[in-house]
Amino acid sequence: MSHPIAAEAGRDPLDEVALGGLLAGAVAGGDGPIRLVGTHLHDLTAQLVVDGLTVEAVVPRRRWARALRRALRRAGQRSALTPVVGDIAIDLPYPDGGAGVLVCRLDPQTFPFPRHTVRELGRAVIPGGLVVLLTGGRAPWPAG
Repeated sequence: MSHPIAAEAGRDPLDEVALGGLLAGAVAGGDGPIRLVGTHLHDLTAQLVVDGLTVEAVVPRRRWARALRRALRRAGQRSALTPVVGDIAIDLPYPDGGAGVLVCRLDPQTFPFPRHTVRELGRAVIPGGLVVLLTGGRAPWPAG
């Protein structure tokens, strides 16, 4: 997989191992669970749970909840997490400043208004918290 932006900046791309280490360090201060929002996060979720981190997940549809549960079963963590299924296209289900660490995979099919989603992530994270935005492998948003 090519990561031209990281290569241009002279840095190594952020792979899943580095991301897991970053998130583990962020929650070491006791800011609560890592909150995952969006789709295609099942493998990352399973790895974080195997590493002993507390994770909460909000997904837009039941099929993504099933994918999360399957990934956890494969990792031997059958009952470690119960994903919440909800409408996250507009507003996130978190109070103002209610999350210390948020990971969101921005995907045009899940989040049709990316600017609003980024504002929502900023609203939901505590001051000094961590927001990690991952991009999807699908087509970008329409221009305009």
